[in-house]
Amino acid sequence: ASAKPLDEVRDEIVAVLLPQSGRYANAAQIVRDGIVAARDADPQGKQPTLKFYDSAKGSVADLVRQAAADGANMVIGPLQKQAVDQLASASALPIPVLALNQASSTRTAPANFFQFALSPEDEAASVAKGAWGEGHRTAVMLYTEVHWGNRLSRAFRQEWKALGGKMAATQSYDPAAGDFSGTVSNLSESASGADFVFLVATAKLARQIWPQIRHKIGTDVPVFSTSNIYNGRFDPEGDRGLVGLKFVEIPWLLESAKGDSVSSKGLYGNLPRLYAMGVDAYRLGSRLEWMSGSSQAQVLGKTGILSMDSQRRIHRQLT
Repeated sequence: ASAKPLDEVRDEIVAVLLPQSGRYANAAQIVRDGIVAARDADPQGKQPTLKFYDSAKGSVADLVRQAAADGANMVIGPLQKQAVDQLASASALPIPVLALNQASSTRTAPANFFQFALSPEDEAASVAKGAWGEGHRTAVMLYTEVHWGNRLSRAFRQEWKALGGKMAATQSYDPAAGDFSGTVSNLSESASGADFVFLVATAKLARQIWPQIRHKIGTDVPVFSTSNIYNGRFDPEGDRGLVGLKFVEIPWLLESAKGDSVSSKGLYGNLPRLYAMGVDAYRLGSRLEWMSGSSQAQVLGKTGILSMDSQRRIHRQLT
């Protein structure tokens, strides 16, 4: 695969469609901060103008048309799923749009409509690829039957099967349960025939379940999880209970940011993954055409190694 650094010249005008009010406003502000930081990190004279539009008001399709009329070369956003669905179902778009969420439907979207989301499915797929890369071939899965837990478990099963891996057993658990000893005991019996365990849990649940798993099955069978177990802030004391548990994460939270002039003020702040998403969204803009022309194209981003599928959706391979 060909890899491309994130340091090229951007278009002259970039429209940013993000909600400035409502339930997504706080998350949108962090994404916006990342976009602005990435633009400001570009060399003087090569920084495009950013024009901001409030996607919480009016028709998002009208906003895209307005941005085009205002001279924008491309659009970053919207963030809200309903607005993304509206654009995905449009017959045509006047300029390229990089939506910051995934459309509900998989039907064909306009040719210049792209989708970039911090998808939990990408994390589950990254766990499967990482485990496979380490030589594991048989898995057991412990997951919670809530919406996000089911999404992760389905994505993991799909990727693991595609790789050729086997599932020795799967088991769900109630996240509201106060005692997981029975669940862990059942898991330990299944784990005896597996190379590793895939654990779907939140940070709070992982701190309750992981020590019991480690006590019951020992350290011979590795356990993998997703970034749900880590809040993005390094806390040696609070994280002590997670020692030995493997998980995937965006590169920016695990690797040195040296050599990149983008501001790191969001690195350990509130919702750092959204800040990194803003940085990548800005830097992806000038690469969309290149990526759509090659299934092997990859971009080394803050949120992962980024690639594009035939439906022009961005996928992330996490660290």
